Amino acid sequence: MPIAATPLLSTRPKKPHTPPDVARRRKVITSVITLSLLIHLVAGLGAGLFIVAKYVFQQPAKFEVKKDIRLPAKEREHRMNMAEFDAMTPKPVFNEKLASLRPTNFALPDLPKVPLDQMLPLDPASIISDQVSSLVGAAGSGSGGAGSDGLGGFGSGMSFFGIKDTGRSVLIMIDVSDSMFGRTGDYDYHTRSKLREGKEQSFQAVRNEAIKLIDGLGINTRFGIVRWSGGAYSWRQELVPATDQNKEAARKHIQEQVDVKTAAPRDGRPGGTRHDYALEEAFRLKPEIIFMLTDGNATEPKGGRGEISPIPARRIYEVAESGQRGLEKPARLHVIYYLTGEAKNEEERMLRGLASRNGGKFSKIKAPRLPSPTERR
Repeated sequence: MPIAATPLLSTRPKKPHTPPDVARRRKVITSVITLSLLIHLVAGLGAGLFIVAKYVFQQPAKFEVKKDIRLPAKEREHRMNMAEFDAMTPKPVFNEKLASLRPTNFALPDLPKVPLDQMLPLDPASIISDQVSSLVGAAGSGSGGAGSDGLGGFGSGMSFFGIKDTGRSVLIMIDVSDSMFGRTGDYDYHTRSKLREGKEQSFQAVRNEAIKLIDGLGINTRFGIVRWSGGAYSWRQELVPATDQNKEAARKHIQEQVDVKTAAPRDGRPGGTRHDYALEEAFRLKPEIIFMLTDGNATEPKGGRGEISPIPARRIYEVAESGQRGLEKPARLHVIYYLTGEAKNEEERMLRGLASRNGGKFSKIKAPRLPSPTERR
């Protein structure tokens, strides 16, 4: 009887049945991970290409010129600005600046040459003393307070024909009318020619005194020169610091330009010996101290026959008063009556009154009279 075949049992384990929802979640997670890897890979490749392109394809350096806009100080004579000016701190200022998008090779301009022997340190004590003095009124006191070196906070000590004062700015006014030279034998009225030149003149005493004053000024002091006759002429259009270079230029100007027939009428204004024009120019420069040297009254043309007449003292005083009103602080006007001839009471009263009305001192000096070339023979 045939025996029925018995099927053999398989020894391989059966795979567990995975529910459909579990399989679906696995598929979603696998897709997300794959997509994230692809995104990171693309981002990494893009960043690498950007960095490589930045160094391979560099743009040329570009420069921008930016204007350095500076606003002027509202008060030019403000004390703190003057303190900084007095210190002469060597701070090079460049109005234009260069800006680059990346480092590059370039050369800076040479620094300006600063005269180190002209520099003064910024002294805080000077600034404090200036502020205190402005409160108590000591800054306007005459010659007391500071030494002649200009380090005491009040400028330089100075002297002109024996009149001494101390200040931060000074102006020298010199009368160069014909009488300043004719009465002492330097100039011939008849031939209208000079009898002596330069240092041979009697007038050289005035030049020497002016040069001596300027040579003694400290670096923190400003100064100017005005000469006048029929017109008034200023050496510079503003007061300048007393540097070695400016002092040298001033000495040359005094020796070569402060002479007879160098101040003719100008701008269509009538001539004479115009103290009024000279005072207008002096106060325009706004000095703290003025030394005015003249040998007499101011004069103006009278009629059309070449005659002249004195300008009334009242008009001269009014010009000075008007000039003082334009200053932040009144200037001290010292007057030297330079006697090239005999003293006249009317002239002396006018000049003495001009000094006293403007807080200055008055002095009379006898001019030296040298023998003329004809008298020597």
